[in-house]
Amino acid sequence: MQEETGLSALDYPFGDEHKETLPYSGNKVARYYLAETDADKIELPVSPELGRPEHHEYRWASFEEAEDLLPPRLAIILEWVKKTLT
Repeated sequence: MQEETGLSALDYPFGDEHKETLPYSGNKVARYYLAETDADKIELPVSPELGRPEHHEYRWASFEEAEDLLPPRLAIILEWVKKTLT
């Protein structure tokens, strides 16, 4: 999380429970965990390899907003989050 978002003070209320994506982009698999933070602002860190942040934006979103924003390959992750949190 710190590499992607700069966030380091996180709580993991579900421990090691996670969900992985199907393979994508050269057989990469991303693993997602559920975490909580009190932070409301994120400063995207500069990637040493790229010389710029790896991502160009962030935002906090509702489930409905996330459905419209996320690529189709992350639909299984969003469904897992919904089932876990509701």
